[in-house]
Amino acid sequence: MASSTKSELPLGSHRALRLANERRILAMLRRDGPSSQAHLARATGLSRATVNNIAKSLAAEGVLDVRPGATGRETTVSFAAPHGTLVAVDLGHRRIHGSLISLDAKTRLDEFAELGREEDGGIDLQTLAAVVHRLLERAGILPDEVRAVCVGLHAPFDASSGRIAPTAILPGWEGFDVRAALRERLGFEVIVDNDANFAALAEWTWGAGRGSDHFLYVKSSNGIGAGLVLDGRLYRGSNGMAGELGHIVVDDRGAVCNCGNRGCLSAVASGRALLLQLQAAGNIRTSLRDVIEGARAGDAACARVLVEAGHHLGTALAHVVKVIAPSTIAIGGELAAAGSLVFDSVQSAITEHSLRAVAAPLRILEGIRRADMCILGCVAAMLTELGAGVSDLPEWLLRPTDSRIRGSA
Repeated sequence: MASSTKSELPLGSHRALRLANERRILAMLRRDGPSSQAHLARATGLSRATVNNIAKSLAAEGVLDVRPGATGRETTVSFAAPHGTLVAVDLGHRRIHGSLISLDAKTRLDEFAELGREEDGGIDLQTLAAVVHRLLERAGILPDEVRAVCVGLHAPFDASSGRIAPTAILPGWEGFDVRAALRERLGFEVIVDNDANFAALAEWTWGAGRGSDHFLYVKSSNGIGAGLVLDGRLYRGSNGMAGELGHIVVDDRGAVCNCGNRGCLSAVASGRALLLQLQAAGNIRTSLRDVIEGARAGDAACARVLVEAGHHLGTALAHVVKVIAPSTIAIGGELAAAGSLVFDSVQSAITEHSLRAVAAPLRILEGIRRADMCILGCVAAMLTELGAGVSDLPEWLLRPTDSRIRGSA
């Protein structure tokens, strides 16, 4: 058996160690934003000399920006401005939202297309591809100038098989190898994940979850989903479908869920469920926003269903808290706009059902209240994939230069 020389082993081990240390520093910058070298040394456990050497090296490569701090004695390290063009797509139940992000021009173009009711994944693929190509045409961007493409799915995505789980959500896509189908149709390698995971990544990168290594994001709108960050990394589980909070049973006498169980959180506390409850009582409301406005205007039935939704949500979260003990929970989506009507009952239910020792340090916060959280999370995921980052959420990324809405393509 051939043996390695003494010079070969240290070379390989030093290279691997340096790469691991670089990843730790970049992870801290994504978590904490612009930081002093002293903070990075404390947070990573590396020596200040090691942090200084890595920061200088990555700055020379254009990855990091190292500048004197306010006192002139301590340097501040942040991500350098990334370059190139990214495309993010939010594939919903009835609508596709595409966004082209030019990191050089600091502009964002958005395009929307309504999906038909054919429940045909092939037709949806055509519509999605048309949205992406229109964005490129409007921006004057050639396909080979696109650095990354990301698609968020409003459905449980089995990362191990690349397919959408068999549910009534996006039924036309069941059986598709989603990545392969998107790659073939678009002509790009594509990052794919569940929309709640991307929303959680955006909230953890730039919102209420920033700085928390154990974070749970809840998206509560027409449906209910969640994303988990554990030990500073997005946690997907063995098959990519961790975080299906909406299918925790909270009322075994409740409504039947589309998954086949009875009393799932989504079946009793989602926006869709609240509208059905009010309709059964003769109180017709058109949207969750309408329900919240009704409660604020003094409608007792609207207030009642919101308080009960908060209690159901808190009960589900109490069980999650016992298992993973997050330090921060952020509640986003349309339901968060109900404010104290929901948050008070969430906190009450968690207090009622949790173990005091586990729940003591828990923070429950309102998440970023935006409809494009999946798009923002796609941006964060693509930057991470490219080894880049944006330490602070830039204002231009929140304001599309131009948005267009079209019918089915």
